[in-house]
Amino acid sequence: MGIESQSPTGNSPLPSVLLFFFLAPTISGVEMFNGSCIAAERDALLSFKAGVTSDPTRRLRSWRGHDCCRWYGVRCSARTGHVVKLDLRNDFFGEDFFGHEHAVRYWLRGQISSSRLALRHLKHLDLSGNDLGGNASIPEFIGSLKSLTYLDLSNMNFSGRASPQLGNLTKLVHLDIRVASFSVYFTYSSDVSWLASLHSLEHLDMSGVDLSSATNWVHAVNNLPKLRLLYLRQCGLNTSIPSLLHNNLTVLEEIDLSMNPFNSPAAPNWYWDATSLKSLTLILCQLTGPFPDELGNLTVLQTLNMRDNYIKGMIPSTLKNLCNLQMIYLGNNNIGGDIADLIERIPRCSWSSLRGLSLKEANIAGTSLKSLLNLSTLRMLDISNNHLSGSVPVEIGTLKNLTSLIIANNSLSGVISEGHLSGLTNLKSIDLSHTYLQIMADSDWEPPFNLTVASFSSCHLGPQIPNWLRWQPSISLLAISDTGLVGRIPDWFWTTFSNAIYLDLSSNQFSGELPLNLQFMSVTYLLLQSNHLNGSVPQLPASIELLDISKNCLNGQLPSNFGVPNLQIVVLFSNFITGNIPESICQWPQLRTLDLSNNLLTMELPDCGRKELKQWNSSSNNSSRDNSASSYILEIHTLLLNNNNLSGEFPLFLKQCQNLMFLGLSQNKFSGKLPKWINEDMPSLVMLRLRSNNFSGHIPIQTTRLVSPHILDLANNTFSGVIPQSLVNLKPLTSTVVDLGPQYNPFQELYRSQYTFTLISMSNDSLSLVTKGLVIDYRENANFFMSIDLSCNRLAGQIPEEIGSLIGLVNLNLSSNLLSGNIPHNIGNLRSLESLDLSNNQLSGDIPWRLSNLTSLSYLNLSYNNLSGIIPSGHQLDILRTDDPASMYIGNPGLCGHPLPKACPGDQPAQEDTFRWNKDDTTRMDFHLGSAVGFLVGLWIIFYVLLFKKTWRYAYFSLFDKLYDKVHVFSVLTWQRFREPDTN
Repeated sequence: MGIESQSPTGNSPLPSVLLFFFLAPTISGVEMFNGSCIAAERDALLSFKAGVTSDPTRRLRSWRGHDCCRWYGVRCSARTGHVVKLDLRNDFFGEDFFGHEHAVRYWLRGQISSSRLALRHLKHLDLSGNDLGGNASIPEFIGSLKSLTYLDLSNMNFSGRASPQLGNLTKLVHLDIRVASFSVYFTYSSDVSWLASLHSLEHLDMSGVDLSSATNWVHAVNNLPKLRLLYLRQCGLNTSIPSLLHNNLTVLEEIDLSMNPFNSPAAPNWYWDATSLKSLTLILCQLTGPFPDELGNLTVLQTLNMRDNYIKGMIPSTLKNLCNLQMIYLGNNNIGGDIADLIERIPRCSWSSLRGLSLKEANIAGTSLKSLLNLSTLRMLDISNNHLSGSVPVEIGTLKNLTSLIIANNSLSGVISEGHLSGLTNLKSIDLSHTYLQIMADSDWEPPFNLTVASFSSCHLGPQIPNWLRWQPSISLLAISDTGLVGRIPDWFWTTFSNAIYLDLSSNQFSGELPLNLQFMSVTYLLLQSNHLNGSVPQLPASIELLDISKNCLNGQLPSNFGVPNLQIVVLFSNFITGNIPESICQWPQLRTLDLSNNLLTMELPDCGRKELKQWNSSSNNSSRDNSASSYILEIHTLLLNNNNLSGEFPLFLKQCQNLMFLGLSQNKFSGKLPKWINEDMPSLVMLRLRSNNFSGHIPIQTTRLVSPHILDLANNTFSGVIPQSLVNLKPLTSTVVDLGPQYNPFQELYRSQYTFTLISMSNDSLSLVTKGLVIDYRENANFFMSIDLSCNRLAGQIPEEIGSLIGLVNLNLSSNLLSGNIPHNIGNLRSLESLDLSNNQLSGDIPWRLSNLTSLSYLNLSYNNLSGIIPSGHQLDILRTDDPASMYIGNPGLCGHPLPKACPGDQPAQEDTFRWNKDDTTRMDFHLGSAVGFLVGLWIIFYVLLFKKTWRYAYFSLFDKLYDKVHVFSVLTWQRFREPDTN
């Protein structure tokens, strides 16, 4: 790299001084050309700079002056002065989601221009990890830079076809055009035959490029005789070939074909013949069958990663010559068998070199872990999520190289003592969670290791937090939930783990107050739910993103400045928090979920009006910005405030919640009319629960214009007027159930942190609906549940016919209103309906016979109306409420027939019964007619055969003759024996 005037990410002059020192030879070489680069190439670079619209790290700050060879990221040839290297890669880019989120802050943004054509002597080009693709395809002019030996255009947000002109770069040694797995940009290639011209290529990475139509990909790769590294992760590959007629890949060292849906047996496959392989990675490839014996051919293999497939059976016994094995990842397969047998199958010659072994969720069992002690050089061991039992041998402490020990989710029992841990001097990560292990150590024991991750959830640590944890200040993740801990959390805990990122102390019996210095910690994820903590909620640390202190005894008011900029999830339900919700809620820019249900909150919600907006926009220089209640948007998508004492009209601040999906205001004291802006300002609502308040007025038709409603619960208010006929506009309810996915479940927030996936449960009554005559919790099936509950209001008029189009409804409750008229006959179209309650209204007329079509119906209540006529019957209706079936129809004097004691005049069957009986008679007649015809046809076939088949006829009559003779002789002898006693 040439001279750089200053580091792009810092202001210290020291890096520049060192850079000048180490690059002095290059500088002196450039000086042969009067200290200036070639003008045409400088102009090309400046043209590129002009196309960059954003440079947050100021990487291009040094791009000025005549000598472009001194610019950041540019290197010139000391001999010719031509620009030969341009390296502007984003060093902050990571392959996972969090790395991507971090990298966005450092993107160069803009678009590559054809001005690069002037850089014909360029050998090294790296622009990776920047947003320079412009959602366009890889520029074709790149194929004109024929001097290139190194090209990295990965993760640049290109879309469209991968340019086949890249095949013109015949000098390429390194080609990387991969696309991150989480990218929204789509790059594809339906024909990769252009690869065949890259004879010098040693490194190829096209991961994330869609190659699902490139059926020739194996043969194209086989034309690269110098290829050493091949990465084709998540390319949509679904075909392979068993073998290559001529294998040209004689120096291939690494293959990664992960996340391609091959959906085929692991063998045969062409890569088992690549005997030069040192690393083979086949994660999530839908491979089936057993592990192939051909594994034994890869005698120089060091890393074998075939986790997350459908492979079944023990590893083969042909691995005895794989003496170089260092890392084995076979988890999430159905290996089965005993762990001792599995260890014996690992080549003994590799026992002293093996550094990593992952058998997570491999269906292995065993009562002894002593076979693991043979792997003396192990650094990483993961045998979690299996069926292992017995105790952990104390000799585990002899594996002194272990840095990661993961044995969670097994049936292991017994004690983990100092003896188990004292020898693990290099240990950094330990996970014993969800076992029956008891961790015991003396209070004065000081461990020899320095942990960064420690998970003991569901083990037995209690009754106090182990004192030895105070000597582990480097822990970033600590999980000690459900470990039998009681009493106050010691003061040293908050000091020792002041720099921890993830702390889980949930489901214990901790008491006392939270510390005032909590705000000075670095914690990002704090889980304290299901304890006995009291006192008020303290000021939060600025770093926190997830806070769960639900199911405790917290009291007092929320701090007036409650909330911090990064806060995303706040779960405080089932406490004794009083006072009002602070106005600072208007200043939580990233808040996604807020659950304050089951508390003692009072007063009105903040309206996020001028005062809050003025404070929000105080840092803005745009003086013309409108400070109205609609000038910014809150990101919140789940707001649950059920079972408090909140009052006032429908909260005005919800106008800012345009991403809101789940709103629960049940069991409060809200009043007034529902606003008409619900569908416009909260268009994404999936759940609207306002039951048990004092809302009044008509149900606005705008409520029926929501785009995605699944649950509409307005029960137990004082709504009046008629049920809107526009119910047909509730599109999700007019089709069969569609799963929203776990990311949309309002009662379980799946939060992906840097360390783990955390499932946060919402309040107990979040989806406790009155259905089937009971209060039922539907949280586990919330994504499939569709319900309308308008019960206990003052709604009048008829039930609209349009309700018959809501075929996705599972629960319909219109009870305890003033509804009149007939029950719509097309209510029988609601084939998903499980619960129908129309009781306590003024409905009249017959009960529609089509109710018997509701095969999913398990609860029906039509009591206390003015219904008349014969009660229909049918298979589904006959099995409802078998304990007291009459209760479904009681309070309707005009009804008669089963199951009521009142008989109908003339005992005439209901329409559907007559239909059913006629159908039964027809069925019986068909049966008898068919039997008669069958008998005659069978008899005629027998006569026909005997008439025309002479040999069969003789055999048939001969059989009857013999049978007759036997019967005659038997009869005579029997009669003779019967008479003999008389003659005697």
